[in-house]
Amino acid sequence: MTPWDTRALLRALGAASLGLVVVWLVTAASDEGQLTIGARAGRTLPLAPLCSAVGAVLALGTARVRQESLAFEALGRSPAETGRAAAIGAALPSLFVALAIGILPSIDVGAFFPRAAGGETFVHTDHGFVSPSLGVRIDEEGETQPLEPSTELADASLPRGARLAAALATGLAGLALALVAARAALRRSLLDDRARRRMRVVAFGEGLACAVAMLVAFQAAAAKVAPAALAAVPPMVLLAVAVARLRGPVDPSQPEEPSKA
Repeated sequence: MTPWDTRALLRALGAASLGLVVVWLVTAASDEGQLTIGARAGRTLPLAPLCSAVGAVLALGTARVRQESLAFEALGRSPAETGRAAAIGAALPSLFVALAIGILPSIDVGAFFPRAAGGETFVHTDHGFVSPSLGVRIDEEGETQPLEPSTELADASLPRGARLAAALATGLAGLALALVAARAALRRSLLDDRARRRMRVVAFGEGLACAVAMLVAFQAAAAKVAPAALAAVPPMVLLAVAVARLRGPVDPSQPEEPSKA
């Protein structure tokens, strides 16, 4: 890894981490308040892969980096090699988030599996109203207080293997989207403007298709009509495609030169 790769990795890591912090602050400012840290994390961390994609674009999408990548390409270095370090740096926050989801039971993974709330939303008690689904208590004076987290009860209502599936899907999606975004952000010398736009449209379509497939899989798992592990399949497929492009001897986005008769 060259010093340029190290700087690109750190830029992408910083951009993705900053995006995740911004998402956390927006979530904290727009929720109903008095939520536990685990519940707020459960609402924020599903967006970590999107922050990884944005971090890769911000690290490689500037005019200076594009000119430097063209210079590297003139020296014989492929765009895939140039963007690899930035993609890894952008994916690191998602990988850390996936690890935290897998090992910290205090993080509520219910946001990964959206479903209609069953039963009473608030239950009347001797000291006011309690909402186990929201994790809050409203006393007789109208003050809202957070309940003590009960991860056993929360995970019991989720499909089997929900926490592991959420962790795998987050880590795989973060790495896959970072690689796809890095490939689309770099400028290639052999591509004209139309081909570059087509590459970016394809990258956006791949990311959108992966996100929609994951959302459908999570909802199907929440409805108990599909296993939770199904949610990890779309990012796994996208990651396999992105890695195949990196390992391929020829970039399929580059037009072939016409043969001379």
